[in-house]
This record gives sequence, C-alpha cells and structure tokens, in this order.
Amino acid sequence: MRLPIIKLNDVHKSYHYGDRRIEVLKGVRLRVAPGEVVGIFGPSGSGKSTLLHIISTLDLADSGYVEVLERVIDPERVSEDELAIFRRKHIAIIFQSHNLFPEMTAYENVYFSLLMRGLSPRRAGARARETLKSLGLSAQMNKNVQYLSGGERQRVAVARAIAMGAEIYVCDEPTGELDRENAINLMEILVDLAKEGKTFVIATHDDRLLPYFDTVYRLEDGILHKIEKKEVKHGKDAGTSE
Repeated sequence: MRLPIIKLNDVHKSYHYGDRRIEVLKGVRLRVAPGEVVGIFGPSGSGKSTLLHIISTLDLADSGYVEVLERVIDPERVSEDELAIFRRKHIAIIFQSHNLFPEMTAYENVYFSLLMRGLSPRRAGARARETLKSLGLSAQMNKNVQYLSGGERQRVAVARAIAMGAEIYVCDEPTGELDRENAINLMEILVDLAKEGKTFVIATHDDRLLPYFDTVYRLEDGILHKIEKKEVKHGKDAGTSE
C-alpha cells in the first residue's frame, strides 16, 4: 500500500467577519497517496477553496494536523518564507483566477515562470512550447493573453502549472471554462501525469470529470465525506457545464 503524501487530521478553519465567526472546515480528515487523482465536490461556499489553500500551504489551519510530502505544516515550526520555497519546489496551483501576466503572451507566461524556477533559457523555451502544444494552444502561443478567451487563458494557466513539473497539483475548477473536448483532453493529460507519480486534488462541480477520479469526496457544511461516484451524479452539487 502506498503511504499518503497528504495527511489531514481533525483540521478546523474559521474566518471572522466583524463580530461573526464562520467555521468553514470542521474536523476534516483526508489521505491522498502519490499518483492518486482525487475529486472534491460540494456546493458553492462549502469550503472547497479553503481546503485547497490549506493543502497547498497558502493558508494555515486553526487547529489539527497537516502534513504534505512528509513535512508538517505547523505555523509554530515553519515560516512563510520557508513555505513559499516549499510550494515553489513541490506544489503547482491552478485556481479559478488565472493569475496570468496580462501584458505577456501565452508562451511568455509559461517560459518566464520556468526561468524563475531555475531552468535554462533553452530548456524553459522547449518545455513551454511542448506543454502549450499538448493543450491545443499552438495557434495562441504568441498571442497576448488578454486577447484570449476565458477557456484559452485557463489552458495557459494549466500549461504553466504542468510545465513546472511539481509533485502535487492542487486545482480549483480547472475545467470551469472549458468545453467538453478541451475538458476531456485536459483530464487525459492529468491522468497520464498521475501514472508517472504526480498527485492531483481537484475541487469541481463538473461531473464530466468523474471517470478520471480514483477517489471522490463531498465537502458540505465544513465536513468532508468519502462518497461513491454515483452519489455525485445524482447529487445537488453535480455540474452541467458544457
């Protein structure tokens, strides 16, 4: 049995809005093995993004145990600078906001991110072109991203993350702006990466992705439940986007 590389035990997270305290995560427990593709479903506002932020070390739990790649994520034991270095080395993040540089082309967004990661200009260029091509973006490669469609920008963001060669990919609605063909193409690429040992945690409403998940959870009212795929198909959080 493969040992998990993501471990959450009894994780709680709350936010304060004025005098109100909203408990978003309530004792979440999660195990993810290397090479696993995990889907997390749940209604909007259920805490999916908060959970992804904690897994990716962008946010810290109020209480509970969080371990990623054998590193305990404890605010009393690691600094934000240490976590930033850890993220750059090991975790790729694909969120709903594309976070692309609008003044750059699709190619430049991927290329310069790879240079910042330490690749040589030659290797960065070759990998940027190869990854963009794999996501059907050959024709858009030299276009400024502000002139691309929402779906094309999303694919550029995915290409940038994939090109990084991280061990863990944390994805928030990665197919939200993609048509069926591009959504399927993306998931087939992610599954191929998972076969190489890459790990994916994907929050989504898109039930088209169900065949590609090894394990499925539903997060609702701050509580995470492992469920069967058929429960998503008939659940109120299933997506219908095409």
